[in-house]
Amino acid sequence: MSDLSQTPAAEATGQPRPIVMPGGTRKRRMGLALVGLVLVAGAAFGFWYVLQTVDERRPYVVAARDIARWDRVSSSDFRLVNANIGDASAMVAGQMGAVYGQWATGPIPNGTFVTPGMFRPPPLSSEAEARSIVIQVSLPAEDVTYGALETGDTIALIGREALADPALGLGTAESLDAGYGAQNSELALLGVLRLDNVQGGNIIYVVEPARALEIQRLVSRYLAATDRQIWRLGFDLTAEDVQRALDGGADLGNNGNE
Repeated sequence: MSDLSQTPAAEATGQPRPIVMPGGTRKRRMGLALVGLVLVAGAAFGFWYVLQTVDERRPYVVAARDIARWDRVSSSDFRLVNANIGDASAMVAGQMGAVYGQWATGPIPNGTFVTPGMFRPPPLSSEAEARSIVIQVSLPAEDVTYGALETGDTIALIGREALADPALGLGTAESLDAGYGAQNSELALLGVLRLDNVQGGNIIYVVEPARALEIQRLVSRYLAATDRQIWRLGFDLTAEDVQRALDGGADLGNNGNE
């Protein structure tokens, strides 16, 4: 009599015994690992795609230095930054070449997003600007009574002009020799000048010819005078204040800043 408790279940029931092939478990594990890698790669690609869709940054053009009004710009004056500026307007890389050689219409601080409208061709380059000319004048820095001249300043030019002899003419050598010298004239306000663009010791204007002549004549008068002084006008000092002080003989040497 056989002992059924010691007989395997497959033999007891007459079912075939499962056969495990060598390496079967290893192949199954490799397949699962491959599927895992594919899923990870797909997730990474999806994450990258979402970032690219959400991130709307683009390379925009900004000023690479402080650009002064009427500075002629070139490629070295700009750099690119990746930014999302929303609904704002700014120049992109492909637009830079269109403004090379043009002049800045106003001051542009370093790092400012620039637009083509901030620049224009130099005067006399188009029919619309044919009435404008560029002139350059110089004023002695040592004549400035306070500080240094800067773009946007309004200045008063003060000096003593040679007295006129009707027979000899104003300021001629004969007039001076005859005793009608500047030492006999009074200190006077010769004129007021606004400085459009100061570059070093020079002042540059882009104006119509008639205005250019006015500026040049005023500067010539000033340079021909003696006891010259340049006063910077501001909120606390006007041309009328200067004229009243000159008429009353007041001391204006401190330019009202002491």
